[in-house]
Amino acid sequence: MAFIQVITYRTDHREEMDALVERWLDDTEDVRRARKRLLLKDRNDTDSYMEVVFFDSYEDAMHNSELPATHMLEAAFEQLVVDGFSFRDFDVVTDEM
Repeated sequence: MAFIQVITYRTDHREEMDALVERWLDDTEDVRRARKRLLLKDRNDTDSYMEVVFFDSYEDAMHNSELPATHMLEAAFEQLVVDGFSFRDFDVVTDEM
């Protein structure tokens, strides 16, 4: 079953975070299992972001979570966000249109 993780946070360090993500993409090119990532910026709160990450399964998401590069990315992100992260995990029930 497809799986989606939603991560919300606040930051005024967007450029630094984007550079870290680019490094993570390079470091995990042959081993990551994330299929797609959407980065959303709140129109009414310009320091508020939501990331939606798509996986083929929960197991693939857990594989990604255990990658050393993911641990390094998370630790670096923690230094750049206000009040930490909020994680929500969803199984995809319907995928249409």
